[in-house]
Amino acid sequence: MADVLIKSVETGHSFGPYDVTISPERSASYNEAVGGDESPDYGNSLAPMMTIAAALTELIEDLGLFSEGLQTVHAGQEASWIRSINAGEQITATGTLTSSSMRRGSKFATVKVEYTDVDGSKVGDSSTTIIVSGVDA
Repeated sequence: MADVLIKSVETGHSFGPYDVTISPERSASYNEAVGGDESPDYGNSLAPMMTIAAALTELIEDLGLFSEGLQTVHAGQEASWIRSINAGEQITATGTLTSSSMRRGSKFATVKVEYTDVDGSKVGDSSTTIIVSGVDA
């Protein structure tokens, strides 16, 4: 289990880079699990949340959010894509802690993540806000 970085991390801290490449098989499994008549057909492109979830999985581990005594609420998510990402396309995610504050015993933190392709071109970004209690334990 990772150290509980969320207890001490400061604004400006960088995370990653993480390889968040989603294989065509994993994409198909995701689409089958969550798809339905109301779901868009992404074709060979990934549902945007797949790439975000892959990055968040890495961030959760690095921040130590699975540590005993912590309770975490995912309070917000924003995303902006420059272009779609194809299944199997190599994508790298790099995060930066853009805000971190304590309020009434809970840590409020926002991490911005930038996604780039194999050429280093930005394909999108996301911002995730979490509230963590138990960080003073």
